[in-house]
Amino acid sequence: MGKCASPKKRKIPFRVILALSFIALLLLCVCFAPLIAPHDPYYVDVSRKMMPPSATHWLGTDNLGRDVFSRLIYGAQFSILLAVIISVLEIIIGSVIGIVVGWYGKKVERSFLWITNIISAFPSFLLAIAIAGVLGQGTNNLIVSIVVIEWIYYAKIVVSLVKTHKHAPHAIVAKTLGYSRTYIMVHHILPFIYKPILTLVLMNVGSIVLMISGFSFLGIGVQPSLAEWGMMLHDAKNFFRTHMLLMAYPSLAILCTVVSFNVLGEELQGRE
Repeated sequence: MGKCASPKKRKIPFRVILALSFIALLLLCVCFAPLIAPHDPYYVDVSRKMMPPSATHWLGTDNLGRDVFSRLIYGAQFSILLAVIISVLEIIIGSVIGIVVGWYGKKVERSFLWITNIISAFPSFLLAIAIAGVLGQGTNNLIVSIVVIEWIYYAKIVVSLVKTHKHAPHAIVAKTLGYSRTYIMVHHILPFIYKPILTLVLMNVGSIVLMISGFSFLGIGVQPSLAEWGMMLHDAKNFFRTHMLLMAYPSLAILCTVVSFNVLGEELQGRE
């Protein structure tokens, strides 16, 4: 008798390896920024402003004499941590509302769709900018502005998943046996919907980093004193013609971050 052929293991694409490598590099910056950065990112020395790359300042200095490489490292730490905080808040709010709406349906779902359709009628980024403009500049206001808009997308997906799984045999059996609604939601529905949610989170982290940077570039994001990629772009825009690299470095960091998280999220989605 012939041996059964074992299933071939799916090779990891090279683009995914690159994405994972860059994300690992970002996590190193998040955890060990003070050890990696060669200089204080907030130290101002006007006498050394606009210096080209050298052995002392690997990527040169900005208009205030601050080390660009060090500010990039701390910018990665700030952007990723802030994106994670925003993602966690969106997951909690969107999942709780989505599970409740998906379970009860009918009038609750109609009210949910009415509210979300009104908000979704406006471009999310422009609406978030409007909220940030009303609240004012600051990290806390930036978090609120993004979470208020972005939780909707998580909630819609969770509603759809819950409506599918609440009619599954295991959920029906649990309901027949007299288990509470809360117990069924936590033990018989949530375990089947968390993977698509986590995949969506990975794909959305890059978008959140892009939104954070965009807000700061427009002057309505984080405080001007913070080392953040969008704020670096904001500070460098007046020197675009004479010192183009000052804008190139944070732009490249944002681009690689967005692409890496999107590639990883798409790969996980394809493996489900």
